[in-house]
Amino acid sequence: MTMFSFEVPLRHLQEFHDLQDYLFALSFLTKEEEYREYLQNRGDKMLVLDNSFNELQVAQSAQEMRQASLGLSPMYVISPDSDSWGTEEMIQSYNQMLEIGFTQDEIILPIRSSKEYLTAFQSRVRHMAIPYEYRPLFPEAFPWSSMHFLGLRDPLEIRMCRPLSCDTSMPVKVALKGWTLREWILKCCPHENTAPEFFSIEMTQEQIMLARANILELKEMCNERSSKLSKALPEGED
Repeated sequence: MTMFSFEVPLRHLQEFHDLQDYLFALSFLTKEEEYREYLQNRGDKMLVLDNSFNELQVAQSAQEMRQASLGLSPMYVISPDSDSWGTEEMIQSYNQMLEIGFTQDEIILPIRSSKEYLTAFQSRVRHMAIPYEYRPLFPEAFPWSSMHFLGLRDPLEIRMCRPLSCDTSMPVKVALKGWTLREWILKCCPHENTAPEFFSIEMTQEQIMLARANILELKEMCNERSSKLSKALPEGED
């Protein structure tokens, strides 16, 4: 079963807490007192600390990730990465994380190609993640079930690949447009990147309820044995 974590605006962390299978924390937000306090009082939920490249489009340093992790005790930390880096730079970033005290069991390395996967495997990297925009470039015969997914492309991909985990804000962003998850699927799952401004939004009660319904629908579509996914597609497209 794929575990899900949902990024939500900071004002609404508690209103979605019960729906989180784990917490996917963004390093740049850990400077916010409210956010850090929420993470510190998360109970028994697993914490994954992300490097925030998707939101900031700027590569974090290993030292910045160490600073962000202080007092939070994350189970996993996403190694710094960048779309402009090659394989050598990705592995170098991973090694820098090891040098400052993170362990192989704690570091998740983002990869963008099957070549990077092989290099990481040969370098004894234990945990890997694949950003949403690069997953179509991978071969079908790939060990998807051992991967962490960074971002959601569509429910069918999760259903077919069965990754360990997936973080996403799409059910919330879809609700902000007034769409149900079904309506988003019928529109061919248009993706919208998460900008830092998303986290300062104040949602209406109607949007909160719709977002919660979208989250529950997504979980059921992706993880239930008799999936509701086919019912969300037009006839002849399942």
